Amino acid sequence: MSAVAGFKRKLREGSPVSVINIDYVSPALVEFLARPEMRLDAVMLDAEQGSPDFQGIEDMARVARLSGLCVLVRLFSPEPWLVERMLLRGIDGIIVPRLDSAEQARAVIDAVRYCQPKDADDKVVVVQVESAAAHADLDAFLATEGIDAYFIGPVDLSRSMGHAGDYAQAPVQAAIDDILQRCRAAGRAAGTMVKPGDADQWIGRGARFLYFHVNDWLRIGARSFPLAAA
Repeated sequence: MSAVAGFKRKLREGSPVSVINIDYVSPALVEFLARPEMRLDAVMLDAEQGSPDFQGIEDMARVARLSGLCVLVRLFSPEPWLVERMLLRGIDGIIVPRLDSAEQARAVIDAVRYCQPKDADDKVVVVQVESAAAHADLDAFLATEGIDAYFIGPVDLSRSMGHAGDYAQAPVQAAIDDILQRCRAAGRAAGTMVKPGDADQWIGRGARFLYFHVNDWLRIGARSFPLAAA
């Protein structure tokens, strides 16, 4: 079974998937993260908040494919031309931000099917639910065919709710729980950003798409290295 097929199967079955964010160009790092002992399900190349360009993404995607690791790209815009251009870099799927309505999500799915008419169903499509407007339109998002997972962006969601990026506020946490519960009730995978030590808590709340940053791994490793305290 291919890496992307295994990834999609775990999402369908409701099993947690681990997705690590790399926001800079490093094919060597992708190769290292593909080692079995890392136990990762996918690598996310972050073109929204990071520096990877089209050439860098193509190079890292090639390494991921050869190493047997599912490779996703977070777009910097949901526009159809960008969906097509990224898919043609050889990636396994996309994570799509800046969506306020299911209508926008359907346009993304249409772009995937236009670009990959023979194997669109083999691609991963994750939509970000990161605004009060998207939350309000969640039922329509859940009714949209072709979406594999719903990723909650807590910082942007909190901003749209008037909490200036503070996603620890009770109304924001209530909104996150509502999204997770409604996705689960609909038989759809959802998830959010996790930090060191809280993955089990998020799994308990219903998250299955678990995203974390490579810098957190580096920070933990540095602090645990014997010479760090010297």
